[in-house]
Amino acid sequence: MKILSLFLTLSAASAFGQSSNFSNFVRQTQQGTGVVWDMPVAAVGAASSALALDANGALFQLWTIQQSPVQDYLLDQKLVGAYLPTADIKVITLDPNGKVPRTRVDKPFTVEVTVAGLLTGSGLPLASTQVLFEQHIASYPTGQTTLLASQVQSNTPLYSGYLASNGKTVFRFPASSLTATDPTKALGEEHFVVHALSDGTLSQTQIASNFVQVWPVASGLIKGISNNDLIRFEIPKIELLLNDLYPRSDTYLMLYEGSQYNGVTGTIVKAYPVDRDISTSTVIPVTELDSKLTKDGTYTLAIVSQTVYGLELIAPTVTIQVRRSLQVNAMQVNFSDGSNP
Repeated sequence: MKILSLFLTLSAASAFGQSSNFSNFVRQTQQGTGVVWDMPVAAVGAASSALALDANGALFQLWTIQQSPVQDYLLDQKLVGAYLPTADIKVITLDPNGKVPRTRVDKPFTVEVTVAGLLTGSGLPLASTQVLFEQHIASYPTGQTTLLASQVQSNTPLYSGYLASNGKTVFRFPASSLTATDPTKALGEEHFVVHALSDGTLSQTQIASNFVQVWPVASGLIKGISNNDLIRFEIPKIELLLNDLYPRSDTYLMLYEGSQYNGVTGTIVKAYPVDRDISTSTVIPVTELDSKLTKDGTYTLAIVSQTVYGLELIAPTVTIQVRRSLQVNAMQVNFSDGSNP
């Protein structure tokens, strides 16, 4: 027998598995005989394996099933054998929020791979001395913001290499490897997988995996007003075109006195907070500018977005002139005919 520690919280999909709309089970597949046994489990707990662990090892898979609509998810899996190694993958980004690790396409992140159980010595099976590490990438299709692990990992790996020692190996990525026509607009997922190698009795099997969601760089446009426009009395209709706002961000239309954006705090004209699991695009009207233009002069409008990566300008600025003061020119006219009174 094997005691299994069942922690759905270790899985990227753990938020699903603990809902009443989900049921969970562990599937044990005996590698030598192919016998399969499913054992229902709670979201957190420990239990003895349903079948004895034979000499060829067994694959344990943690599944959860959504009741409505019906959908199953593979949350985690471990291959257990007499000398099989174990592995763990941790993805670390600059963003501590989100249900799963997430980053922006231009930002760095780190992948830590911890391996245990590898053997050293001569004459040992290859599967006992090294594991295979792979990096897979896939872009989101238009209108889609999730991918099945099987979809991503069925692609040819972008990178693969062998790890032949126990302990932690750190992979540092200066930015995402996803590509797009506009590199700043790439979005999708990067998956990292460790495989135990085939040794003649066990086939190559995944023993650890993790992934990171990649979101694009935000951009925007101030529509309805242009550089050097003169504002006299009526403010034109203004809209903000906001594209790919980061999942957790606060975006502002700011007003600055002078002819340029200076990076310091200005006057907030419009605020648009976002707290979602995906990036957001929207168009919002601006009706608040009139009350902010309290005196004549030169002003600059800028769209800035505050995220975990700092405060950033995400659109071309617009500089306008305000001339609302009325100037009355008086003329004195003398109607005298030149004669003395």
